[in-house]
Amino acid sequence: MRKFSLILALLLVAAVFGSALAQTTVPGHTGRYDQDNNGYPDAGVKVNGHYTSVYAYDANDQWYWDLGDGRVQGTVASIDELDQATLSVCDYIINYRGTFENDPFQDSGWIQNNIRCYGYDGKATFYYQMVHESDPRYTGNPDWALWDTWEYHVLTESGSGNLVRPMNHVP
Repeated sequence: MRKFSLILALLLVAAVFGSALAQTTVPGHTGRYDQDNNGYPDAGVKVNGHYTSVYAYDANDQWYWDLGDGRVQGTVASIDELDQATLSVCDYIINYRGTFENDPFQDSGWIQNNIRCYGYDGKATFYYQMVHESDPRYTGNPDWALWDTWEYHVLTESGSGNLVRPMNHVP
């Protein structure tokens, strides 16, 4: 579980910043909200998005990551090349709503990650919801800060409940 948590934290940061730094298109929006066809939603336009991603690794420190936007990264070219006896897989469902201000960075709104992991390292599920300061759910609590103007609203991990608001935990 600890290994899953570390991997998921790194993937979360990489998923948001990795696609932005690589200057890729926002999944599903080229031409739709993109009047100048640069691959990014136009400034001020709120967009809804949904995509899936898969991350897999084995005990030999080999890994494969399909980022869900056409890019694949890793030390192997496919999940089939990983050691099947020690394979662990994390399936991501990513939903978001917000503005991108004509660039690859989501500048406002919210992001949800539903993550299901299974395999050699065991089973685990995670649900992360991040909100921008423009969202009414934003509290400004520095304990849950994620990026400058973003924070976790929900950070649920298998067996632990909502780490952001444990006082609302239902056993």
